[in-house]
Amino acid sequence: MLPDFFYMIQKIFSFCAFSFISCFAFAQEERLATHNVIGWFMYTGAFKVAPKLTIHTEYQWRRVDGVKNWQQGLARTSLNYAVRKEVSLNAGYAYAGTYPYGDYPPAFAFPEHRIFEQVVVKNPLGSVELSHRFMLEQRFVGSITQTNGVKNTEYNFLNRMRYRLRGEIPLHKKNARKKNWSIALQDEIFIGWGKNIGANIFDQNRIGVLLGYKMNRLVKFEAGYINQILQQGRRVNNRPVFQYNNGFLVAAHFNVDLTQK
Repeated sequence: MLPDFFYMIQKIFSFCAFSFISCFAFAQEERLATHNVIGWFMYTGAFKVAPKLTIHTEYQWRRVDGVKNWQQGLARTSLNYAVRKEVSLNAGYAYAGTYPYGDYPPAFAFPEHRIFEQVVVKNPLGSVELSHRFMLEQRFVGSITQTNGVKNTEYNFLNRMRYRLRGEIPLHKKNARKKNWSIALQDEIFIGWGKNIGANIFDQNRIGVLLGYKMNRLVKFEAGYINQILQQGRRVNNRPVFQYNNGFLVAAHFNVDLTQK
């Protein structure tokens, strides 16, 4: 089962990488570019309610211009099912509110509702904790218009797939008693598909380098650098707009086992 799954993931990642490179090669001279400094703060909470079931909760407070202004607020919740120790399935709902920012902002902040499904496969390589996350999203993206002072919201349906490769490396000796510190390297690519996507196939790519500290079995912190390349969903003067966002991410992760007395 797992070899077939990894073969499928490899094919998907190859397609995503090809689309990413093709998009950049095609739009290199035609795009509009904007550069932003971002600061992201993240909370995740995993609550184990049964031997194989976990409720996931998450909120991301995303800021721009350092931390002065809103970029986006994202709330997400889902139900995780552990097929086995190294494979888990996940389905849930997310809400995102995106605000005007950058050199080519939309006129109004706009909402987005998402339904998503994902599979996570852990594939340790020696001491490195390697994981693959493949996600499908059904997105209902709001478009805000104003007529006679009255705002109206219309929703456009979009499909998106995401693939994240993450490797976490422990910063301790093999036989050390304390295994608190680690460094994580990750990259995630977002590809749109379906009839409403048009030419905007490449959505975004995120690269992160994070230092992790595990306080105990319940709490873990991560902080580090994040790079986001994002293509806006709309065009300006018939030209695609690419955002090049760089900054930091601070995250707090909580794992609570409610099945224990």
